[in-house]
Amino acid sequence: MSRQKLSLNKLKKLNHHGEVLQSVEFSEFCTFKCGGKLKVLLKINTLENFIKIMYYLEEIGEKFFVLGAGSNVLCSDGGYDGVVIKLEGDFVRSRQLSETEIECGAGVKLSQLFAIAKSLGLSGLECGAGIPATIGGATFMNAGAYGFEMSQIIKYVVAYVDGRITYFDNSDCQFDYRHSVFQENNGVILRVGFAFQKRNIEDIDFDFKETMKKRLESQPLDYPNAGSIFKRIDGIVVSKVLDNCGVKGLTLGSAKVSDKHANFIINTGNAESQDIYELIEIIKYRVKKQTGIELQTEIKLLGEFDEVTW
Repeated sequence: MSRQKLSLNKLKKLNHHGEVLQSVEFSEFCTFKCGGKLKVLLKINTLENFIKIMYYLEEIGEKFFVLGAGSNVLCSDGGYDGVVIKLEGDFVRSRQLSETEIECGAGVKLSQLFAIAKSLGLSGLECGAGIPATIGGATFMNAGAYGFEMSQIIKYVVAYVDGRITYFDNSDCQFDYRHSVFQENNGVILRVGFAFQKRNIEDIDFDFKETMKKRLESQPLDYPNAGSIFKRIDGIVVSKVLDNCGVKGLTLGSAKVSDKHANFIINTGNAESQDIYELIEIIKYRVKKQTGIELQTEIKLLGEFDEVTW
């Protein structure tokens, strides 16, 4: 389908409970704190408005990107020539379904879900609560840390796929390392149901604090970053490979490979997205040349980047 002209007036009518923003800086909506202007940012508050907007965007062939906490994405300095969607309002609400089950909208943050679960004496998210992500983004990526993955506590997902609201049982989601079926079917996650285990609140809190202590000791959380840049490789400790290749401390502009953790790139000041992108490519090139290992990035790229030539 050829791309037709986007009508802002049409969007405002369809999104009457939300907001239609123009030329906003992506840096305000991501943890890297960089990136260019967004053509249009939609803050959608209701399912009704979301469906109408999706039908319209599909009708005119307009590209779109659903943004969660912005903790796993790098947007180019030229911005994004499409529609960025943030799910708010009804999508940031949660409800308890049973003694051990909770349903959350896609816009709820993992930290918020953990707080709710802990207050109810429900265990399962202790090792993942420190991940700076929304439920939607974390489910989409099957985010994880310290042996935990979202798939371990997800019971079902409700998503918009091919013009329909569809229910996915855990087994339907095809969860794997940093993967879900929604990366294949272009689905937009709307709600997620979770199944927890009953546990003493003090024990839940203790394990959470121990996990956060590990994070603070090993990760450069005092600088803007997007978490681990490269995916895990079976049988290989990626951070050790990066250490052995001497990438710690590599700098390009205000972008720098952390001295604390080689799989983190930090923004030490006013880093440009292109500098971060080129630093990633330099690391991949160096590791490939020295070890033969081809690193795969975990973060998502939004917009157009200048090609790196050697």
